[in-house]
Amino acid sequence: MNPLKLSPDPRLEPAPTRSGFDYGLAIAQVGALAFPFLGAGVKLFDVVTAPLRGKRMSDWCEELRLRLNELSQRVEGLTPEALAASDPFVSAFAEATQAALKTHQAEKLEALRNAVLNVAIGSAPSEDLQRMFLSLVDSFTPTHLAVLRDFATKGQPNRLQFRKQRDLTDQIVSDLRDRGLLRDTRPLAAREMDSPEALVMYEWEVTNFGRQFLEFIKSPQVV
Repeated sequence: MNPLKLSPDPRLEPAPTRSGFDYGLAIAQVGALAFPFLGAGVKLFDVVTAPLRGKRMSDWCEELRLRLNELSQRVEGLTPEALAASDPFVSAFAEATQAALKTHQAEKLEALRNAVLNVAIGSAPSEDLQRMFLSLVDSFTPTHLAVLRDFATKGQPNRLQFRKQRDLTDQIVSDLRDRGLLRDTRPLAAREMDSPEALVMYEWEVTNFGRQFLEFIKSPQVV
């Protein structure tokens, strides 16, 4: 069977056999647990009404609800009750939500959302790696994600575009290397002197750690 193709369309209607209210309530229940620092009696719905953050929270939760509705038709046991009782899901939702509230960038929001969905369906690495990967998404820019994906797919046309932003992308490649996602496979001479070429134009190897990270933040593959 082909992997499930999830629609990114925010207008997607909830799946008919699982009401939108069910998943909205599950997310609200998890949200109430995920933000204890808000104080007694402050629930997720109170956060939704807060100025500035309200729309981001509402949009974030609504898109998750729609995607969970869709996934529940393909994944046995993916119910609102199971999610609300799942400690890994609660933790991932809490961390991803706090990161989502800090950004408007679609690429980062999609990566965070995919991470939560992969945890929901049990298609995620160890919990230690989940925490590390969510922290990376939070700290990275969309260009970090794009550069890493290009090295994984050998996307040369995009590299030419990245070369025009050399000051930025040289720093990004160094970041990815220092965080353990890239391995420096440049010729020894290029490593020992200032490179005459933008770093993105060399062939860097995506590490196993980097590939696990990319797998975690891509759209869930359900067969």
